[in-house]
Amino acid sequence: MNKDLSNSEWLLTNRKGGYALGTGNLVNSRKYHGLLIASSKDLKRTHLVSSVEEKYEIMGETFFTDSNNYPDTVYPNGRNYLEHSELRPYPLFNYMVPSARGAVIILKEIFMDEDENITLIRYRNTGNQTLKYSFRYKFSLRDHHSVNRPGLFDYIPTEVRIKDTGLYRNGVIKREDNKVQAYLYTFSGNLIEDPVIYRNVYYKKEALRGYDAYEDLVSPFLHTGIFKPNECMEVMFSGCDIDDLKKNSIGSIKKGIRERYARLKRRVYHFTTGNAQHAGFLKKDYPGILKEMMNDFRINKDIVAGYPWFSAWGRDTMISLEAYTREREESGFVFSVLKSYGRELQNGVLPNVKGEGGMGANYDTVDASLWFVQRAYESFTDFSSAEKQTIYEYCKEILLNYMYNGTLPFFFDSGDGLIVLRKNTGAALTWMDAKVDNIPVTPRYGKPVEINALWYNTVRMVIEMAGELKEKVVANDTYSVNTEELNKTAALIKESMGKFYSNGILCDRLEDDRPVPEIRPNFVIALSLPFDFMDIKHLVRAYETAKNKLLTSYGLRTLSEDSPMFKGMYIGDQKTRDSAYHQGTVWAWLLLPYAKLLKKITGEKNVLYTELERITAEIKAKILDGIYASVAEIWDGKNPEESKGTPAQAWSVAALYCIEKIKENCTD
Repeated sequence: MNKDLSNSEWLLTNRKGGYALGTGNLVNSRKYHGLLIASSKDLKRTHLVSSVEEKYEIMGETFFTDSNNYPDTVYPNGRNYLEHSELRPYPLFNYMVPSARGAVIILKEIFMDEDENITLIRYRNTGNQTLKYSFRYKFSLRDHHSVNRPGLFDYIPTEVRIKDTGLYRNGVIKREDNKVQAYLYTFSGNLIEDPVIYRNVYYKKEALRGYDAYEDLVSPFLHTGIFKPNECMEVMFSGCDIDDLKKNSIGSIKKGIRERYARLKRRVYHFTTGNAQHAGFLKKDYPGILKEMMNDFRINKDIVAGYPWFSAWGRDTMISLEAYTREREESGFVFSVLKSYGRELQNGVLPNVKGEGGMGANYDTVDASLWFVQRAYESFTDFSSAEKQTIYEYCKEILLNYMYNGTLPFFFDSGDGLIVLRKNTGAALTWMDAKVDNIPVTPRYGKPVEINALWYNTVRMVIEMAGELKEKVVANDTYSVNTEELNKTAALIKESMGKFYSNGILCDRLEDDRPVPEIRPNFVIALSLPFDFMDIKHLVRAYETAKNKLLTSYGLRTLSEDSPMFKGMYIGDQKTRDSAYHQGTVWAWLLLPYAKLLKKITGEKNVLYTELERITAEIKAKILDGIYASVAEIWDGKNPEESKGTPAQAWSVAALYCIEKIKENCTD
C-alpha cells in the first residue's frame, strides 16, 4: 500500500447527523466505525451496519478483501491486498490480489445520501478476471455509544425477511428487543437467508480509552453472484424502507448520491484513472477541501460539534459558525442557525448541549450566548431589515439577563462591570468544562479573562446594533437600559480589564479580584476579539507569550509546560483523560484566535501570510497528503503528533478555514 492509513479515518455524513466512519484500511478499531449510523431528527444515532465480509473465488483460489480485529489476531488478511486508498471526497479502496491466473483488481467506493440515512457501496472489477463473490453483511442494530456484548444474539431474536422485486432484492433485519431495523438492497446476484454470528470483534481504540471493546455482530444474509471484468456492482443500506420515502425511487436515490460526489470531485479534486491499480484523487484546492470538511458538520439549522460521539453544542456551533459568516452567500444558513438557537434561549442563556434524542440537554454555559452575539454582529449587515430585528431581539435578551438576572450561576458586578462565575456551584461554565467525579477540573470561578472580553465585546456590539436600528433604549418585558448607560458600562469594563494584567502577562482569571497567573490560551481568545481593551504594546507582549509558551504545530496548549499542573499526555480511561483535557492538551481551534491576534500586531501582509502558513503547515500537509480526512479535536501537550479525541471536530476545521480567509486578504 502507498501509505499506512490504519490510524487515519474517513467520514461521510448527511444533513440529519447520520454518518459512516472507518479507517484508511477498513479495519474497524472503534465501536463507532461502520457503514451506516443512522440519525433521527433530534440526533439520536443508531449504529446499523458495521462492515462487509467480501469473499472472492477464481478457479478454486479463494481470497478476502476485508479484515477484522479479534482479540489475538486480524482476520482475514484482506488489508494486505489494499494497494491504494483515499479518504476524500469519499473513501476509495483499490485491492490488487495476485493469483495463478494473473492479478485480480477490485475498486471499492463508499457514498452516503445527502439527506437520508442511506449508504451506497460500489464495487468495480477493474481487472480482466471473472470472479465468484460471496458477501455477508454484518449488522449491529444498537445505539452508537454502546456495543453488543458477546453472546447477545444467542438469545435476542431477530426478524429477517427477503423480498425480490425483479429489479432488486430487499433484505430486512429487525431486533426484537429494541425494535431497531436495517434494510439491505442488492441489484445483482442472489440473496438468501443464511444466518451467521461474528463473535468477539475487537475495537482496540475503545480498549485504550477504557470502554467495552468486544462485541458480536449478526449476519443473516448471504449474497452470491458472478463479477465479470469491467462490471460494476452496487449494494445499498438504509435506515428505513426506501418505498416509504415516496418522493424518491431507488434509481433516483442512487443517481442523486453519485451526482453529489461527482460535484465534490469537480469542485476541489482532480480525478485520475490512469493505471487502474493507482486510481485515485489528486487534491488541488486546499481551502475548497476545508470548506467541504466544514460541510460535513452542517445539519438542518445547526452544526454537529464533532464526529462520531458529539451532538450539537451551543458553544461549538457558535464558534464554528464563523466559517459561514465569512461567506456572504451563507447568510441564510447563519440566520437560520441564530434564529433556531435564539428561540431556545432561557434567561438569556443558550443551550450548552442539545443532547441526543432529546436526552442530556443542559444550559451549563456562560460563553455560548456571548459567542452568539459575536456571530450576529459579524453577519448583521448581510441580514434583511426583518432579520436584523429578529436577531437583535435575541441579543437584547442575552445582554439584559447577563446584567440584571440574579438567578443565573454567574452575575454582573456593577462595581467594575465584569461577569463573575459564582463559586462552588459545581458547574463548569466555560469551554474548559471537563469534570472528574462531577467536580470541574478547571472550574475558573471568579472572573475569567475571555468571558469578560466576550462580555465587553457583547456590550459594544449591542450598542452598535441598537444604533443601526435607531433604538436608544435596550429593553424587554422585564429589564431595560439606555444606550448612554451602556456606553458607560463598556468604558468601565474596558478599564477593569486592566486588572488581568500582572507581571507582564494577561492572567487567566481573577479570584476575589486577585489575578491568577496561569498561562492558558484564554487570554489569546480575549485579545483576538474585534473590540480591543489593551494597547498594541500589550498585544505584542501577549502574542510573544502565546508563541513561546503555548504554540505547537497542531494548535495551542491549554496550559504552559511551566505549570506544575501541566499534563503532557492525553491517554487512559475517561477519568484520566478528563484530568488532562484542559491541563496542557493541544487544541486546534485555538489557532484561529492566535492568528487573529497576530493579524492585529503585524503590519506587513507578506509577513502575516508567511507566519499563518507556518502555523498551519503540519495539518495542511496531512490533509493534502490524504492522511487527514478531517481535523481532529486535540493532540498531546508534550510532543504532539498523533491526533486524539474526535477525529473530526467542527471548530478545528472552522479555525483552519477562517485562517485561509485571512490569508486571502494578504494577497489582495
